[in-house]
Amino acid sequence: MAILFFTKGDKSVGSSRQRVWLVAEKLQKAYGYEYEILHSMAYPAWSLTRMRARVIRTSWQKLSDPRYEILFVHKSFFSVDIVVLIFLAKLLYRKKLLYDLDDAEWVHSPVKTNVFARLADSVFCGSEVIRAWVAKRNSSAILIPTALDHELYATHRVAHVERAVYTIGWVGAGMRHFKDGHFHMIKSPLESLAKSGIGFRLVILGAQNYKPLKDFFTGSAFKVVYVDALDWSDPAAVPKAIQMYAFDVGLMPQSDTPFNRAKCAYKAIEYMACGVPTIVSPVGENKLLIQNGVNGFWAEGKQEWEEQLRILLTDVFLRTTVGAEALKTIEARYSYKAILPRIVDVLKRFQRQQ
Repeated sequence: MAILFFTKGDKSVGSSRQRVWLVAEKLQKAYGYEYEILHSMAYPAWSLTRMRARVIRTSWQKLSDPRYEILFVHKSFFSVDIVVLIFLAKLLYRKKLLYDLDDAEWVHSPVKTNVFARLADSVFCGSEVIRAWVAKRNSSAILIPTALDHELYATHRVAHVERAVYTIGWVGAGMRHFKDGHFHMIKSPLESLAKSGIGFRLVILGAQNYKPLKDFFTGSAFKVVYVDALDWSDPAAVPKAIQMYAFDVGLMPQSDTPFNRAKCAYKAIEYMACGVPTIVSPVGENKLLIQNGVNGFWAEGKQEWEEQLRILLTDVFLRTTVGAEALKTIEARYSYKAILPRIVDVLKRFQRQQ
């Protein structure tokens, strides 16, 4: 059985990499599934170019190929042309359709998201909020969190020791999160912490050389280290950087919006997979990932952010024990080792139904 994947981006795009490219590779290596990935097929709806014709022709050739019995569609970032072709292939050739949803796509693309959710044979849901939304439209809504290779990350585990200057770390797309106001949530607590005499630096992995973000922290009472770019296509790039910069604490501030409640908490998952104790806003999946005070901490408002940071930075034993619990959580619930068998169960069910 072979799988034809559709996704937005190449390996440099986080959700495409973690939920399609790496999953496909591991399904082939561990279970023998053949695959092909179609990606980066966006073009304006009014486009009448040769490129559009070529994309449509290539897509249909792949969709009608009898080798591909399963269509795996990640998100809904595709033109109407491609969406129609996918559903035609499902109908005409009795292909099984898997829809993979790891964001609240219904907020900005309600029609396509609803259609995919209703017509798919099964829907993989990246968070419980997504699963609850899909369950109202499809009886086969399956929780498949965004996972990672926990063994790879564990080889870059951070050793927690006493330091003269601690590192508070953040990973992501700096430009987007700055615009969303997430850095605004932590600046004041960090200023207070620095002025109280605790020595630390803030390391931002993925600052994207975004000037408004850098201007925002200019003149701060603490040092900020900007890592503008990583090789996001390399699965080891983030864990290597977390270890190299020796993250003592990882941060995931997040505003409480309908879109954010459906997010998959992947930023926190990456910290935790390196044994880094993590502080999150208690929003959506964060509350299910983090057991407050056991494998990480919740924080709301300036006082809680400052308090949780102070507690962790001044207690090496707590950082070590919380980091160890975080590692256990990732291996048990958010690793490919835990998630791939659940994906394979669905694929085997499809095989029996063919």
